[in-house]
Amino acid sequence: MVVRFNADIVGEIVRADARGESDAVMRSLYIRRNVFEVDLDAPVYRIIELQYFREDLSEKCLTYTKIDKSNWGDSTENPLLGREFKDEVTGGVLTLDGVVATVYGSCWSATALDTQSAWAIFSRRNPSVRVQSTPRKLLDAAMSNANKFYMLQHAIGKMQYATDDEIEAYFSDPDWQKHLDSLGQGIAASFLRLNENLSSEDEVRLIYDHLNGEWPAANVRLVDRFAKVPFDWMVAVDGVVVGPFAPDGEEAKVRSELLGLGINCPVISSPTRTSAG
Repeated sequence: MVVRFNADIVGEIVRADARGESDAVMRSLYIRRNVFEVDLDAPVYRIIELQYFREDLSEKCLTYTKIDKSNWGDSTENPLLGREFKDEVTGGVLTLDGVVATVYGSCWSATALDTQSAWAIFSRRNPSVRVQSTPRKLLDAAMSNANKFYMLQHAIGKMQYATDDEIEAYFSDPDWQKHLDSLGQGIAASFLRLNENLSSEDEVRLIYDHLNGEWPAANVRLVDRFAKVPFDWMVAVDGVVVGPFAPDGEEAKVRSELLGLGINCPVISSPTRTSAG
């Protein structure tokens, strides 16, 4: 077994499983295992348009976007999708599409982006909020105990930035097997590389792999290029900042809506916001 991240935690999981530890203990360890190169409890942030935030809150889900070049508008996204390799055994052509074509992502940032330009870009100048959480809490909110394969479907990692040539050189290597391991860490890592021109976003990406199975089929809604995955917002939200394009009174409204859902967290307005309340 090739271990690419958190080898110490992988070892803990093996020992805990041998001891017959409880589901709660194992789940905590799986969360730690699936956080890649970012602190478990470091704050992360996401600017979300208010209409979509409210929709996800009401539906108790988080909406992820399918990761590919067309949806994400970047040539380095999902670099293994559609890439052909030579099968040394048969001499034929193979791809890894079977393991990379069903992956969805939600983009967060390790930086509390709070400039007029950042709000304009990430909210498309629509009323929006910036939600604060942590990698541990995001995985805790996304990993359902009812899903026996939750540990294989959810991960979060810090984006690694490089030049297009460096990224292409790594993924065009004919050794396609280097991306595969029993924990799926190599495939997850393939979604954590982007062009260095985007490094100012300081991205931390939450990943969902829509595997075949009873739980995903019954609980995850696929709508066009989106996956709406059950999500416990009460666990995830540490704070909310109302952005500059929100109308008067929106801060109070958002605070009231969150309290009505049992989410008691700080709700403030961005210093860039000129509207009141």
